[in-house]
Amino acid sequence: MFAYEQEMAAPATAWLAGRKLMVKREFPTPWGVCDLVGCSLNERRVQRRLSLGQRKPLRSQLRVHLLSLIPDRSSRRAVSLDELHRHFGGYLDRRRIGEELGRLIADRFVEQVEGHLYARRDRWMPLHKRLVAVELKLDRTDDAFAQAVNNLGFADESYVALPAERARRLIKGKSRSAFTERGIGLLAVGEDCRAVLRARPVRHAHNPIQDYCVERFWQIRLKSL
Repeated sequence: MFAYEQEMAAPATAWLAGRKLMVKREFPTPWGVCDLVGCSLNERRVQRRLSLGQRKPLRSQLRVHLLSLIPDRSSRRAVSLDELHRHFGGYLDRRRIGEELGRLIADRFVEQVEGHLYARRDRWMPLHKRLVAVELKLDRTDDAFAQAVNNLGFADESYVALPAERARRLIKGKSRSAFTERGIGLLAVGEDCRAVLRARPVRHAHNPIQDYCVERFWQIRLKSL
């Protein structure tokens, strides 16, 4: 019933929204563009961030990564510019690191302590509760599966969405085992969208790429205030 993959986007978006997820389409990732990504934020951590006046988004992956390397004040530790420079192995110069630290200070994420050391004002990462990726495909199931596996590099749950009849055939065939082994879910899309195979959630211990992806939903959350 679909002539183009993007015709599947509306029912798949409704499925994500029905799970109380904010949704973005055509979502850039290090592995390419993901068709749909849904995110729910941890409201307690959102309020902690807002209480610190940290309303501005972290607009670059580098800035998110840098912030993740800085200890928070409660740990009674801090880090120097030299230590941060050594962490990047010389491929990022001290001037650029200093500029990024200056922006993090201006936006109230970081403060200077003891003159030349840096500490985070508070640690609220990870900011999300759930991050879900969906790849839409009319056919080419192998390609969709490979993309969905790549999406586990940033998402907690990863799905392939196929036209309903094709999805029902897949879960009855040999391909089902590959999906279950890797924890990839499957959505059957018709007039509505249903999960015929649930994704197995993956928890990322520390993933600046994921933190950056979540950061791109921050502006949506601010608009609801």
